[in-house]
Amino acid sequence: MKKFLFFAVATFMTATVSAQVVTSTSFKKAKSGTVWYIKAGANIANFSVDEGEGPDAIFGYNVGIAFDRPIGGSGVFWNSGLQLATKGCKNGDDKLNANKLEIPITFGYKYKVNDGIAIDARVGGFANYDVFGNWDDYDYGYFDGYDRFSAGVQFGVGVWYRKLNFNITYQNGLVEQGEAKAKEKNWMISLGYAF
Repeated sequence: MKKFLFFAVATFMTATVSAQVVTSTSFKKAKSGTVWYIKAGANIANFSVDEGEGPDAIFGYNVGIAFDRPIGGSGVFWNSGLQLATKGCKNGDDKLNANKLEIPITFGYKYKVNDGIAIDARVGGFANYDVFGNWDDYDYGYFDGYDRFSAGVQFGVGVWYRKLNFNITYQNGLVEQGEAKAKEKNWMISLGYAF
């Protein structure tokens, strides 16, 4: 866990310093265009299994900070950030509540409809670690051998209205969890504010 937390903090700080250096060194010539924003929202989280009936979804939250950094002037950008999100699943009275520290890295395209409205689409990956999750007794074996680390691919679409952002993201985990070889399947909805 210490190695992952160090990696998460180091990656986020490197991205932050890089964005700040570019902004400060080129400010006189032109603004970098990097957009920082805070965001919060809701999750519909679940796991898929290869065989048998899967568990039921749970509702959770996500909160974090992110940035969009333009690549050239064509509307292409890359995005990253750091967020805390609740994920997991339930089966009857049994429930997995995973509280994951997560870093997404995506590439996308933003299309300006007019001066105040833009829409974007992005695709990439994510890595997360369950920092303080808990789970009830799973006597059906889904999470015997539960691994707190997970990673996968994600895609999302968003709408910007001036400094406000509404975003929907789907995540498909690639790391198998427990004896059931379960994989994360998450829908995330968030509202952000650029500063």
